Amino acid sequence: MKRKRLITTIITAALTASIALSGCGNLGPTGTTKVSTNEKQILNIIGYDFNSLDPGKVADAQSFTAMTNVYEGLMKEVVNEKGESHNEFAGAEKVDISEDKLTYTFHLRKDAVWTDGKPVTARDYVYAWKRIIDPKTAAPYMNLMDDINVKGAKEIIEAVNAKKDKSEIDKLLLDFGVKAKDDYTFVVTLSKPTPYFTNVLCFKSLAPVREDKVKEQGDKFGSDPISTVYNGPFVISQYAKGSKIVYKKNDKYWNAKNVKLEQANGTIVTEPSTLVKLFENKELDVVNASKDDLDKLKEESKKGQYQYVTRKESRACFNYYNVTSSVLKNAKIRLALSLALDRQEFLNVVYKSYIPSNGYIGNGVSCGDKEYRKAVQEPLKNVKDDPKKLFEEGLKEEGIDDASKVSLKLLLGVQTAESKATGDYFAKLYKDKFGINIVQEFTPDAQTYYKERNNGNFDICNGGWAAAYDDVSTFFTVFRTGDANNDGKYSNKEYDELINKAGIENDNEKRLDLYKKAEEMLIAKDAAVMPTYYTELNQFRQNYVKNFTVPKFGPYYDLSTAYIEGKEK
Repeated sequence: MKRKRLITTIITAALTASIALSGCGNLGPTGTTKVSTNEKQILNIIGYDFNSLDPGKVADAQSFTAMTNVYEGLMKEVVNEKGESHNEFAGAEKVDISEDKLTYTFHLRKDAVWTDGKPVTARDYVYAWKRIIDPKTAAPYMNLMDDINVKGAKEIIEAVNAKKDKSEIDKLLLDFGVKAKDDYTFVVTLSKPTPYFTNVLCFKSLAPVREDKVKEQGDKFGSDPISTVYNGPFVISQYAKGSKIVYKKNDKYWNAKNVKLEQANGTIVTEPSTLVKLFENKELDVVNASKDDLDKLKEESKKGQYQYVTRKESRACFNYYNVTSSVLKNAKIRLALSLALDRQEFLNVVYKSYIPSNGYIGNGVSCGDKEYRKAVQEPLKNVKDDPKKLFEEGLKEEGIDDASKVSLKLLLGVQTAESKATGDYFAKLYKDKFGINIVQEFTPDAQTYYKERNNGNFDICNGGWAAAYDDVSTFFTVFRTGDANNDGKYSNKEYDELINKAGIENDNEKRLDLYKKAEEMLIAKDAAVMPTYYTELNQFRQNYVKNFTVPKFGPYYDLSTAYIEGKEK
């Protein structure tokens, strides 16, 4: 999964109105936080290993969580107590938008500096954005620049796909639509009006990057948190893989006076029940819960012992199919495996939580002025085929007369009680339904899991996707042919055309219909993925934890607003 947004206040009423029409929500400059506390401002939280701290190389929620707390882009997501999300200016103070909606001129704040004291400039943004589209970087979000229609991105990607000479690509990079008008004016030019362009600007892959640090550290850039420079509210002061990650307040951050936490200690533990025990012992201040732990903590929260925060999330969980491997080349077999799953029963057994899914797009994700999932029925609900008959037809087409000869590797990530229960459930389900064998495979850590997934070393892979920003496109582009995040190697020209048309369509109803057809193709016709469930937040906090923020799009938490008040010494 990997996992952002809305946008801006504009300088004139007319421009403000035009952005509001594209579903941008409430926007405004970052305000001040008035908090009177005397407590030691140290928070104990769940920590996560990161794959990288290089904005150009990240595509997983664990890394995005770290980056959200140490980097800052043009905008930042703000979430209120009801879980409602809007964007505020962060690295930028304001933006001017041309009448044709092709040119965005961002005026950067002059008090923003890196942790080594150097100013954050427009050149840092130009370098970061060009670095994403430059094939040398091998950025997982390279195609994002084309998706948001930055001028020249399409031509660069076409040249890369056509394996053009480096010299030709370098020439195209010179015309890429980003430039620094001066130290504090960053200009982005689009090839066509893009209604959701501003929704993307909180995405941490678009954070500024220092060219001198990349050249100095080479391939190691982003691997060592101590030698990395940051421009966000915190720095990573300590890190031990699989053990702990410590965030310390960045005193050089432009808004440091409104960051109350001095330190956040992240304990890296993968077993949910262990984390709950740490929480009950007050060794953790915030925890998520499922199964029996969820029921227990909910009862205790009713008595006032803890705070309980719950809401639907944008994350959709599913099983990837490797459509190039084994019998899974056959769409009938893939669809049969999907239809055989009783999603509610699966959730009752493994989690006792979450929402059964018969589609791919999670809750609360916008398509223009509509919420996609409310506007479009889940495609599997319309499929009435008999899974056993489909499976038998698929086996016959593959020349297999004995289902017991079929063995599929299920990649499950780090072994926990939940991931083992998931593996056991699917192994029993498919043995009972179809007579096939499921081989469960676990990895020693999250980094290995993502590496195996990215390399396609699976038949079926337990995974998911969280909205990287508040537009439905963030889900659909993943399964476009050749996308770096398309781990199952699905490829369908008709699907690609639907996604490409939707990306440039300004009529929201037409855009919605294009995505509806694409989801039907992905889930019901080609069955490239198996939907399992949509997540919901079930989080418990010690009563002295205040204003702890869980962004709607992207990371697991944003520490910049949290503080401690009323903790017994």
